[in-house]
Amino acid sequence: MNKGSAKRNVGVLATGILLLAMALLAGGEMTRNVSGVCLGLGAGLSGMGIANLIMIRYYAKRPSLKKQQDIEAGDERSASINNLSKAKAFDITLRAMMILPFVLVLADSPLWLTLAVVAFYVFSYSIRYYYIVKYSKVM
Repeated sequence: MNKGSAKRNVGVLATGILLLAMALLAGGEMTRNVSGVCLGLGAGLSGMGIANLIMIRYYAKRPSLKKQQDIEAGDERSASINNLSKAKAFDITLRAMMILPFVLVLADSPLWLTLAVVAFYVFSYSIRYYYIVKYSKVM
């Protein structure tokens, strides 16, 4: 897995810290939502930057593990397992999305919310069929 350069990850970490600082220093009712988004993005970017920097340092001390990990990441079997797990997760997610509109109707939620879930469901199937047609022409 390519973690990128340490310089780029330090930049990601710095951006995360700046967003966290902006979220903590923002005040007022108007900026409450914006500060929440900054807090979430800042925490995520900070965590990602720290984790990537730790992995870069770990692999710098253990080049044989890095080489083995690169081989496994490019392995055809690993790619097949990854694609199969994505397909199964998509199938399970779509089954759950079939039930969700009924739950929303029974919970007396707004109509727009129910229609948004149905639209997302249709969008997911549209993307699936697009790729079925695309890959059937290629393979």
